[in-house]
Amino acid sequence: MSYFSEFLENVKKYEVRARHELGIDAILQKVKQQLGLEAELYDEAGRFIGGTGEYSYGHTEEKHERAIARVIETGQPYVVYDSKTSELGCANCKSNDTCSGYGAIYFPVYSSSHTLLGILSITSFMEKYKENIAQDTEFYFTHLAETGIRLEQKLSVMLRPKVQMNTKRERTSPHDVLFEDIIGNDTGIRNVILKARKVINSPSTVLIKGESGTGKELLAKAIHYEGNRSRQPFIAINCSAIPDTLLESELFGYEGGAFTGSKKDGKKGKFQLADQGTLFLDEIGDMPLSLQPKILRVLQERSIEPIGSSLSIPINVRVIAATHRNLDEMVQKGEFREDLYYRLNVIPLHTTPLRERRSDIPLFCDYFIRKHAAILSKGPLLLNPALEEWLKRYDWPGNIRQLENAIEYMVNMVDTDMVSFEDLPEYLHEQVESMDNASLEQLLSQYEKKILESYLDREEYRNDKGKVASELQISLSTLYRKLEKYDFCVEEWPKQLGRKAWNVK
Repeated sequence: MSYFSEFLENVKKYEVRARHELGIDAILQKVKQQLGLEAELYDEAGRFIGGTGEYSYGHTEEKHERAIARVIETGQPYVVYDSKTSELGCANCKSNDTCSGYGAIYFPVYSSSHTLLGILSITSFMEKYKENIAQDTEFYFTHLAETGIRLEQKLSVMLRPKVQMNTKRERTSPHDVLFEDIIGNDTGIRNVILKARKVINSPSTVLIKGESGTGKELLAKAIHYEGNRSRQPFIAINCSAIPDTLLESELFGYEGGAFTGSKKDGKKGKFQLADQGTLFLDEIGDMPLSLQPKILRVLQERSIEPIGSSLSIPINVRVIAATHRNLDEMVQKGEFREDLYYRLNVIPLHTTPLRERRSDIPLFCDYFIRKHAAILSKGPLLLNPALEEWLKRYDWPGNIRQLENAIEYMVNMVDTDMVSFEDLPEYLHEQVESMDNASLEQLLSQYEKKILESYLDREEYRNDKGKVASELQISLSTLYRKLEKYDFCVEEWPKQLGRKAWNVK
């Protein structure tokens, strides 16, 4: 056996032992017992880690590889309802005429910092399970998501050598921004981060579109600090905050005595200051038309001419631009140069407004409360559950920036360890007061129902209603009353598994 073959064999033995020691095999077996489907686990690159039944030793079938590659590419689950008709299924399989086909779900497993750790899949060739996958996909998604949480820490430990080997950048300063600093579990922001990761070392221009306050500059910084320019300058300039008459000199600099009031020794512009690094052109949609041809020339020729100089200075700058405006409409109206737009829009990214990712609002609230409580030297603070539900329903026209300002105000105002409605800024108080009592009661009911569901979703409580009542510090009769109030099918609770068993309406 060659040294290389022996090395690979030792790596394989290590991974098998690690699976057993970490309990990964046990988790996969439990998935099989509970769902009746074979389970497999792959790492973030699609390499086989472990499986059950006939998949215990992995496989290299192209149909599975393509489905796994789809999950890695999109960051979203992929469902094969029937492999004989699926676009990534069995069209080219030699046994297609004799095989009944399979049903499968491929589900991403993420770390707490939203990094893809692996893919968990379930597969069955039996007709009844193929039908179950098609009819009750949401139930399987819920189960796989819960299993993914149990696998997260174990995968992080098992894959740590690979993660460390593949890490290109570490935080060198408190001001560095990495992708792990971007808050959000919403699929939209995950997809944006996945795309951004692919271009961190590319020289191509990036255009980030999105409403004000959605984190465009944070995303631009992450691209810079995760890439190979991280030790070079990140220079930002807001094109809407500088008068048109001064913007050119700010960007390109000037020679001494170039105009009245100029410095004797001249001044370097932002392009020159960002040489070898990244220049972030924020609100590029507000750049005057007269200046746009000069920006286009810099992007094409990679050189600048300071005001008052006849010399061309070569520069090596990665440009990331951002705007909250609709540049397509501006081009049609003649308000923005078409050639510059296409030169900027090489790698388009889009940050979604907070109202379209409401599930992330509690994450932001928790982060901002902890951040500003620490700044103000206050102890740990909790957020009133009904207030949290209301914050999720509010549209937040100023997006993340507005939400942080509101949280900062509330942390300043709160006198107890619970942030409540009375701590809201006045303009938000008006929004609350416009709601009727029924709406507030509805918020409380939604929260109460969600708490009950969180217990019913956990196997340890399914057959022990007394334990649930004890945990919630209520009587058993009160628990039954609340289960009936929210239409949980109490009679069937101990007999069946899965969300459908409780008949949640």
